[in-house]
Amino acid sequence: MLLALAGALALFAAQEGEAVKPLVRKDLLVFGKGEIAPPLRDIFRPKTSGAAAAVRRPAGPAINPAAGTPEPAAPASFNLNISYIGSVKSGGQTIALVLRGGQTLSVRVGDEVAPGYKVISLTAEAIVVQGPTGETKTFPKQGDRP
Repeated sequence: MLLALAGALALFAAQEGEAVKPLVRKDLLVFGKGEIAPPLRDIFRPKTSGAAAAVRRPAGPAINPAAGTPEPAAPASFNLNISYIGSVKSGGQTIALVLRGGQTLSVRVGDEVAPGYKVISLTAEAIVVQGPTGETKTFPKQGDRP
């Protein structure tokens, strides 16, 4: 019993020598010193890549084709800029998540991504879109790749 009493006294003496540290450091709390800056971006929306600057070429002399020469056919242009960011399977259907113009769209096969541009195929790895003139383009899934 004497040994237990000596141990309790030693513990009590050790605690008196040390200052008890509080759980909350009040010196780190800041009250009323300035305003909080607004957020720089919405953390719930994916980052958009900056649009590439248009390349301007200096104007040169106009070249007129010789009479009777057929004009070359203009190549079909696919003017759709989207990013396929993923897909979700729900109720037996696959819904694609597409980023277009800073907005996230959810589309299925048969839906239009933009006027004249229709989704014709959809997998977990890529989405295939058909343009207004019938040409198709495959957009692979964007994101982290090994």
